[in-house]
Amino acid sequence: MPSQEITTDAVIIGAGISGLIAAHKLLEAGVEVVVLEAAPRVGGRLLTKVLSDGTAFDLGGQWLGPEMWRVTNLVRDLGLATFAQNETGRMDLSAQPLSSMDQLTQAEWAWYTAKISWLVDQVNVERPAETPNASELDVMSVEEWKRQNLESEYLRHLFDQLIRTEYTIEPKDFSMLFLLYSVRSAGGFEDLIDLDGGNHTMRLTEGMQTICTKLAEKLGDRLHLDSQAYELEHSETGVRVISEGFNVNAKHAIVAIPPNQAQRIDFDPVLPRRRMKLMQRLEMGSVIKCFAIYDRPFWRTQTLKAVDPDNLIFDHAMDASSFDDKHPALVAFIGGDDAVFWSDRPAGTRRRAVLENLAMIYGDEALYPRDYFDHDWMTEPFIGGGYQCYAPPGVMTNGFEELREPIGRIHFAGTETAVWYYGYVEGAIEAGERSALEVQKALGKEVKEEI
Repeated sequence: MPSQEITTDAVIIGAGISGLIAAHKLLEAGVEVVVLEAAPRVGGRLLTKVLSDGTAFDLGGQWLGPEMWRVTNLVRDLGLATFAQNETGRMDLSAQPLSSMDQLTQAEWAWYTAKISWLVDQVNVERPAETPNASELDVMSVEEWKRQNLESEYLRHLFDQLIRTEYTIEPKDFSMLFLLYSVRSAGGFEDLIDLDGGNHTMRLTEGMQTICTKLAEKLGDRLHLDSQAYELEHSETGVRVISEGFNVNAKHAIVAIPPNQAQRIDFDPVLPRRRMKLMQRLEMGSVIKCFAIYDRPFWRTQTLKAVDPDNLIFDHAMDASSFDDKHPALVAFIGGDDAVFWSDRPAGTRRRAVLENLAMIYGDEALYPRDYFDHDWMTEPFIGGGYQCYAPPGVMTNGFEELREPIGRIHFAGTETAVWYYGYVEGAIEAGERSALEVQKALGKEVKEEI
């Protein structure tokens, strides 16, 4: 059966929140769009599991922070509701009582965090390669920097736990400059470790994927699911996207998928080698998100047990109960090399290991949930992991900021092309808005800049 031919003003590849925001902004400006999504659903890294009674649990991105004004405004405009994250029962770096450490350990951690914060403040967030000592920081792994600057084995363990929690990779696998850049992009080290809630204070009652489904409803038949883009032909006069079931001819294209997926598209003519090499080298993190639902939130009235992090398969566990507490729940994140290992294990074996680990922290009652489910993001065929792409040593100073720069009539969105809140929903929205403005300007449309 021949593919359907479509002609439009702009074609958008990817129906995650960044691509949907771009489509929404272009339609508001009077620009006709077609959105192609390879998966059978919208949302990308936002995925919500809805129970039989309508209760939502986010298998992907789920938090909002007080400084994230774009997503906060969007939630309000869509008529969605938020509720506060319950902090009791949190097991991660921010829950470790520094006051219980000896004075020498406390002093070392204070010095270490102050040094990181000072380096973060020096980062040129728009052009990371122009950061002071960028080349030296870029070729150094986070692991190497940690070993040069942190003596306490206990604090090294805590720092590793923080890294796997926030980045779902190992400290040895990514650049120190990337760490500093991403922390600067997301508001600073204090927000990263959640000392006052930071970027993880609020959740969405209806689930984060609902943002995408509501935006998708406005597109109607302009949105095509199960339509993987294979080839993107481009010239001085227009673009042509060949996808599963549809060939789309347009004046401009927005590629709104992660860089590790965008490099799989056959660009004709090929994109500059520097850009293609950059997209190939950026890798997605590894994470499995695990939920256990109970009859009561027993963790809220007890003291967490002290557990050696080396004995756990996850680095982060916390309250994930529904907004009305009808479904008390814990969520645990398996990240980095542990996620790769447990991705290959049978689902039942992984379930048992997660529950046994929860019991080590919260007591034997954690062994007996009334429901359990998890989501392995490495099995998502058009994403390949989570939460974000990261830069191995040597990448940040070789054109990283070029990810957001248009190439002819091809524009780029997605959270990895954001300046602020790289890796977050907030960053994805910023990138979608920016790419839409680029297309509007190129088409000669009057624009009202919001970024």
